[in-house]
Amino acid sequence: MAIINGRRIDPSRIGNGVRGSDLTSHINAGPGRRTIIENQGKVEQVDPHRWYKPHELVDKNGRGAKVTSMPDRSKGYGFGGPRSQESYQIITEQVVDIAENLFKQGVAFDEDEAHWMVVPNYFLPPRWHSVARNTSLLVAFPNEYPRLPPIGFYMTADLPLSPDGHFFDWVAHGAWEAPISQGWKWYCTYIHDGAWQPARNWRNGDSLYTYFHLINEVLGN
Repeated sequence: MAIINGRRIDPSRIGNGVRGSDLTSHINAGPGRRTIIENQGKVEQVDPHRWYKPHELVDKNGRGAKVTSMPDRSKGYGFGGPRSQESYQIITEQVVDIAENLFKQGVAFDEDEAHWMVVPNYFLPPRWHSVARNTSLLVAFPNEYPRLPPIGFYMTADLPLSPDGHFFDWVAHGAWEAPISQGWKWYCTYIHDGAWQPARNWRNGDSLYTYFHLINEVLGN
């Protein structure tokens, strides 16, 4: 087995499969983080005791799955205020990049103050389909982003409920309250203190990509 650049598995070297413990040892996630595998849009935590079969490690185009780490999460700062020019620039770069690569149908973005972004047509995973198949989804950026991560996220208040009960018409854990009065409900998930690890070059650390991995996982599990 080989992982290229610490990210993607080399399909030519997986044989009849890979043990989860081998994946976790290659990634060597630090304290407060866990190893995840992303394949064909699905994100799941790597189970070190499981044997992963070749079809789980290669996508339909023959490319190896991506393996990386992300912060621990729990179910369960400051927003809407002044933001540094560096924070504004990093948020803008990340939103543009993610719009070009993940949400090619377009996103809405607070270009004036970089307080929020919205995916107007976010496709919900299968376990939500008894409620809805898609929704608008809002991410609010703390004033201190990227040093601090978002707290939860918001979906349209037209959704009557969630399959797991973590969807509220109020906020907690210091999340931004303003969207609640503007037609949104808050989905409760937050990152443990110290687990979020941004980098000077944002592509080398936790970023908006990491956060959407978290969103995909928490909505799908």
